[in-house]
Amino acid sequence: MGVQRLVDAYIIGLGEGADNSSQRRDLVASIADGDASLLELVQALSAYLTSDEGGQRSRGMRTLAEVLCDLPGSAVPAQATAKLAEFFGARLADATCVPYTLASVLALQRLASLPDRCVVDLLRALFKEVHVQSFQQSTRADAYRLLDLAIEAHPAAVRALGSDFVLGFAQILDGEKDPRALAAAFQTIPRLVALVDIKSHAEDLFDVVFCYFPITFKHREGDPPTVSPESLKTALRAVITCSAHFGPMAVRPLVEKTAAAGVSAKVDAYETLTAAAGAYDPAVFGPELEALVEQIREDVVLSSDDAVVNAALNTLEAVYGAVSPAAPTDTSDASTPLDYVLKDAVFRLTAESIENPDQVGRILRAAA
Repeated sequence: MGVQRLVDAYIIGLGEGADNSSQRRDLVASIADGDASLLELVQALSAYLTSDEGGQRSRGMRTLAEVLCDLPGSAVPAQATAKLAEFFGARLADATCVPYTLASVLALQRLASLPDRCVVDLLRALFKEVHVQSFQQSTRADAYRLLDLAIEAHPAAVRALGSDFVLGFAQILDGEKDPRALAAAFQTIPRLVALVDIKSHAEDLFDVVFCYFPITFKHREGDPPTVSPESLKTALRAVITCSAHFGPMAVRPLVEKTAAAGVSAKVDAYETLTAAAGAYDPAVFGPELEALVEQIREDVVLSSDDAVVNAALNTLEAVYGAVSPAAPTDTSDASTPLDYVLKDAVFRLTAESIENPDQVGRILRAAA
């Protein structure tokens, strides 16, 4: 059976919801065996791909995507990859075709013959033409996989885009609510930060990420371990602390969230500050240090929850470990970070009626 007849039968089956697996195998086999070419397949699909009817264009792109995904890499000629990339880049402007176009691009990205310049053009088209958040979860997941694969397989292309990639990633993530998609995005961001200087768009990226803090949702049966509440919390913490550029924006809201009424949110804020102490410039803690110490003191003295007390003391130890080496050595005219701890401790331990000496001692030990 010729390529055109196979294509027509396949698309008729798509329209009728029939089982097309045999025709799909025949199409893949004919190209893999050399009886037909990808060019012939595209030519056979031309009437569908250029149709005025969105459904026909979508079915045409679906056919091309499904065949391309099943083809072994050796069956795709190197000279065809650039032409296919150009074609798919143009198709990203057609919202009807976007889901299957993204699937096609993912199949194309696995090929070693895909030039970096084509990846740059595809990413530019994605950022410019596709409003990712308007599509269903499976399409959004493909967009995140495409970005992650670009970082992994085409780092030179990502570096060439630089801050444009950072801004584009932030725009795609903005408004995402599905925990599976968030898990994928959170895993990608630290690798992006390690590859590209995010300084120009650090605030854009931080804003779309920090709005999820503290992250809370109910685990659904069947969800993979990567989208459990604890794993998402850990992944988000790694994102917030993956760049020193986030420090000036993160410390104040994190300190404010240590005053949260809920134990989980409070502990999460403390644990994130503990991680941040080793990631941010110590200077960013200075303006918030007094407020942080006051909140820690309150939680250590008054809280009945061991998780809160331990998290607070760990934060005090980590933050003071970061800021103390950076504190001024000449203290004749300036106070030091330790004053926030020592003055209150001296007052409490020298009062006529000494209260909470054990808690004061734990605070002193953590600061020391």
